[in-house]
Amino acid sequence: MIDLGGLDMHRRIATTLTALALALGLSACAGTETTYADLQRDQEAKDRLSENSVGADSGDPVTIDPGSTRLVAVQGDSEVFLASATESGQPRICIIVFASTQPFRACGGGYRVGVSDSTNEYTVLADTVVDTELDPADGWTKISQNVFTRPVEPTTSDTQ
Repeated sequence: MIDLGGLDMHRRIATTLTALALALGLSACAGTETTYADLQRDQEAKDRLSENSVGADSGDPVTIDPGSTRLVAVQGDSEVFLASATESGQPRICIIVFASTQPFRACGGGYRVGVSDSTNEYTVLADTVVDTELDPADGWTKISQNVFTRPVEPTTSDTQ
């Protein structure tokens, strides 16, 4: 006679292990969301940007969420904003700088996004790396919870 009770037990164990593996896989995906403390507070009037002021044109693949913009620092004549965005369905973080000349921006995925003009370099770091990614000895100054800046190093052609 064949004992089928053991087979049921094996199926239950296999089903339980499969469900556990699936749950762990899904929780690992959920845990990889990139966060930025600067975007966690409520939006205020000073944080809002007009639709045409974010440096985008109609052919731009990046769509900035207007409800996510935050003024995170004012440095001299420059205002520095962060915003959430999407590009081809993928989440992005954007840094938008309104300098005395004209606005400029950079958007990207991952834990670090940077942009610079002729005067300053700006870097946005995700919460998970904000305390470990940049060395203050390299001239970086923290100007918000997630944004750092330093002067642009002159190149040889700049000094001749």
